[in-house]
Amino acid sequence: METGKLLFIAGLLLFMLGIYLSTYIVSLGTLMGVGGGMMLGVGSYLIGTNQAKRTRG
Repeated sequence: METGKLLFIAGLLLFMLGIYLSTYIVSLGTLMGVGGGMMLGVGSYLIGTNQAKRTRG
């Protein structure tokens, strides 16, 4: 599995878990949500750059 897809999936799961945990433990849930969002962003960037490289030839 590519790095971008792996980061995207892990970031999505961490983001959703952070949202869930923020209802019980605010500080931990917030940190997990922010970290998951950053991982989502990096994964999306890597997926986009890999697709752009394939289309350019």
